[in-house]
Amino acid sequence: MKLGLVCISEQLKSVDKENSFRTMTRKRFNDLTMMHNRNYAIKELSKRISKNIEVTSLIIKHCEKKGIAHYRLTCAGFPLLTDPTLNLSFNALDNASGIKKQLICLGAQIKKSPISIGSHPDQFNVLASNNKKSVSKTIKELDFQASIIDMMGMPKDYTCPINIHINASPNDKKANLEKQIKELGERFYKGFKKCSSSIRNRLTIENEDKGFFSVKHILIFHQYIKNTYNVSVPVCYDNLHDECNNTCGNSLEKNMNLCLETWPKNIDPVFHWSQGKKDKPRSHRDYFSTNYFPPDAHREIKWECEVKAKDYAICQLLNEKHLKNDVGKS
Repeated sequence: MKLGLVCISEQLKSVDKENSFRTMTRKRFNDLTMMHNRNYAIKELSKRISKNIEVTSLIIKHCEKKGIAHYRLTCAGFPLLTDPTLNLSFNALDNASGIKKQLICLGAQIKKSPISIGSHPDQFNVLASNNKKSVSKTIKELDFQASIIDMMGMPKDYTCPINIHINASPNDKKANLEKQIKELGERFYKGFKKCSSSIRNRLTIENEDKGFFSVKHILIFHQYIKNTYNVSVPVCYDNLHDECNNTCGNSLEKNMNLCLETWPKNIDPVFHWSQGKKDKPRSHRDYFSTNYFPPDAHREIKWECEVKAKDYAICQLLNEKHLKNDVGKS
């Protein structure tokens, strides 16, 4: 059972609050510019970004120590660099060459470790949007996130996936399913082909907890893209989303296995494992219920655990699995 940590280590934060990611708002950047000057604001932003890389390095070491097999990078590690109002860039950072060296070292650390990484830009990144500005903004953000992973020297393939929601619906709600899939597929591919190869070779898509893209529809969508454009975009299976938005009546295990088949045979898929609250089924719990393990499959899967207690919850689940295995051997 390979489990993955999502962005934040609550265990490291409990040891020292300094083991936290730093952000900066647009307002704060502009305030610093007004109080001092733009160069000062950029220096402060650069310090925070450098610190975020240090924290990421600590988390990778922590994951290795705790037996956590995978880590989802935070997309907030480089705040404001894609903000269209601020005209910032990576190369404009103070000590950009030093920060790039940090990224190279981080990548080397990851490659020497048993930890794999991935990324999940937020839901506002929509390649299939009807809004051209939204699509352009999405492409810029995705390409930037991929460029950071490139600087780390990570493979340009699905061993380092960048996962997004399609987060769109057909314009014609009354059209038949074939026409709806065609419309959404054309919109998606129009944006997809404008992305850098660093994105195109890593991009995965996820079933959603409401709306059009249930497992049933995302698998049909995957096949349409593959047949029409000769592009196979793997599906990242999310068990909680499937529970909330199961439109085909299949068991979760069957849907998991169907999504599994969309991945290259030589790569471990990265899926999402979570559990909803009883009163708010779409909201993630703090901890998993006792022995709430991902289902077995015919090949290895890495499960990013979407729970609020983060590594506390993961370690609890790993311990329960070890205890269960020990009992089985006795």
